[in-house]
Amino acid sequence: MEELNSNTPPETLARLANDKDSDVRYHVAENPKTPPETLERLADDDASNVRWCVARNPNTSAETLEHLANDKEYLVRRNVARNTNTPLEVLERLANNEYGFVLQGIAENPNTPTETLERLVDDDDDYVRRGVKNNPNTPQYIKDYIKIKEFLKSYNIKFKTILVKKY
Repeated sequence: MEELNSNTPPETLARLANDKDSDVRYHVAENPKTPPETLERLADDDASNVRWCVARNPNTSAETLEHLANDKEYLVRRNVARNTNTPLEVLERLANNEYGFVLQGIAENPNTPTETLERLVDDDDDYVRRGVKNNPNTPQYIKDYIKIKEFLKSYNIKFKTILVKKY
C-alpha cells in the first residue's frame, strides 16, 4: 500500500475508494488526507473494517458520524464515540448503548458533556470508568469521587452514593 501514504493526492484516494479490494478501501478510509466526500461514500461500505476506519478518521464530517452512530457493528459505533467531530447529541444518544466498548469511547472523548461523564463514572465496566478518569476534561470533583471509590474498593467496601456537584 505504498501508494496510500499521507502524500497521496485526494483525487487518487477518491478513485481508490471504488477498488474491489476491501483492503485498499480500508487504507483509503484510514488515510487522514481522504476528503470528507470520499469518507461519506465509504461509510456505507459492506466491509465493517472500512466503516470502522471512516468512523475514526479526523476528516469524517459530523453528518457522516451521525449516520455511522446507527451502524450494526459496535466497533464502528465505538469509533464514532471516540471521534472529536461527533456531535454532542450523538454522544448523548450513544451513551445509552449497552456495549462497554462504545461507552468507553464516550468516556474518553474530550467533548463528552460533564453530565454524561457523571452517569458513566458509576458504570460496572472498569474500562468505562478508567475512560472517565483519564478524560482531560473530567472535572476535579468527579476525579475526587473516583479516587474515593477506588480507595474504598481496595478495602472491599461497597460504595454507592449520589454524585454531588460543587458550585
